[in-house]
Amino acid sequence: MNAKIQIRPMTKSDLKDVFLLQKEFETYLRSLSARHRATSAIKRERRLRKDGFGKNPAFYGFVARQNRVLLGYLCYHFGYDPDEMQGRVVYVIDLFVTKETRGRGVGMLLMKEVARLCRRIHGIDVYFCVWRRNKSAIRFYKSLGADWVKDVPLMRWDKNKW
Repeated sequence: MNAKIQIRPMTKSDLKDVFLLQKEFETYLRSLSARHRATSAIKRERRLRKDGFGKNPAFYGFVARQNRVLLGYLCYHFGYDPDEMQGRVVYVIDLFVTKETRGRGVGMLLMKEVARLCRRIHGIDVYFCVWRRNKSAIRFYKSLGADWVKDVPLMRWDKNKW
């Protein structure tokens, strides 16, 4: 009998395993397009360690484990919009489940945990971006009942253009 999948907040001690899954995620994204912007693993690890577990965290996360094995993770941050969204929101910035684990409900458990968090903070929505080429992720999010936000295009102001 398999042990229960446990979802809990990500801690600094999870980072070694999260970094391994991020490498797998990066490989997956590169398989979808050669145009994917890869980041140096060392640079990414330093940045995530500092930005997620420093004095002023820029993001938080949840991990899914079974028998001490990391099956997936979800990273998020909080936001607020007094006009369009009318209050507090949670932005999912990264969700990844190992290839071997997909289809077993791990992504659903992680998303349900972020939904519970959103309710606890009296948030109104959970937002996330998904790469159009990532058809399996789009199918997954649609299976949750997610909708495209068509009238709010995502824009980016590259720091090299300031």
